Amino acid sequence: MIILLNKYSNGGKGFRRWKKFKPELEGKYIRDNYTLIYDFEVFSKRLHQEFESGERFLVAAGGDGTINFLLNQIMQMRKNERTHLTMGAIGLGSSNDFHKPLSEDRYLNGEVPVKLDYENAAEHNVGQVDFEDEDGKWQRRYFIINCSVGIIAQANYLFNSKEKVVKWLKSKWVEGTIWYSALKTLFAAKNVQTKIKVENKSFSTEVTSLSVVINPHVSGNFCYDFKISSKSDFLGIALCEGMGILCRLRTILSLTRGKFVGLPKTRSWMSKEVEIKPDSPTPLELDGEVFLAQKIKIKLLQGILKVSQ
Repeated sequence: MIILLNKYSNGGKGFRRWKKFKPELEGKYIRDNYTLIYDFEVFSKRLHQEFESGERFLVAAGGDGTINFLLNQIMQMRKNERTHLTMGAIGLGSSNDFHKPLSEDRYLNGEVPVKLDYENAAEHNVGQVDFEDEDGKWQRRYFIINCSVGIIAQANYLFNSKEKVVKWLKSKWVEGTIWYSALKTLFAAKNVQTKIKVENKSFSTEVTSLSVVINPHVSGNFCYDFKISSKSDFLGIALCEGMGILCRLRTILSLTRGKFVGLPKTRSWMSKEVEIKPDSPTPLELDGEVFLAQKIKIKLLQGILKVSQ
């Protein structure tokens, strides 16, 4: 077992939380038969070597961004290699959307969610994203929770930034930092003129937010009311368009209650593919990680990854 530990997750509390729960982790789940790696670059360099030596269980200990990094490392491996791998997770991060809906029997001391039952691993969907960056180069990335453009992507960018208020608030109150980032973006972000193709139909609109989800939980207690899971046949697609501040605020409040479908100035689909073409480079968020993109193609890869329960 290899554990990739993000020491800086949860506003810099990741290592402290690891030390706190390490005895319980070793007693219940991982024993002492594991390799702990702190450095992401070192992990990338050692992954193939560790696979050749027989390692088959990879664990992300951190937040959703750590999980996304591990996912993309796995997806860069050859198909005949990654089919033998199982991904697990220890939720040391801020939001831990990957673990939702949360299960009471998969917690450390009622605080840290885990997915470490690799003997009962299940197939999990993954989203593939091909996008043209601001330099005109095409890149391929993957997501396992959700991706978005618009205010959610911009709010994630702010949440992950080094802005003084964010840095201070995140160390004191993570949920408050999420709300701060969401509300500041709510008032400051402009709608994005975008062409969208979904279900073989193309149209232009002013995107306030466009989310493509495998897991309907996004950032803290926000949740879409899609009947969707990690094994579904489709991606959930949620569009907010042409919204002013009041409509944005009502939508955000509705998402805290798990209500989206049917709200004013929204559309939703269940589809395996979607294409997005903003008029200019715009933030693209993948499991909390943000890139700039100007052409985006998203598709569902069904059951392509084994994930611990």
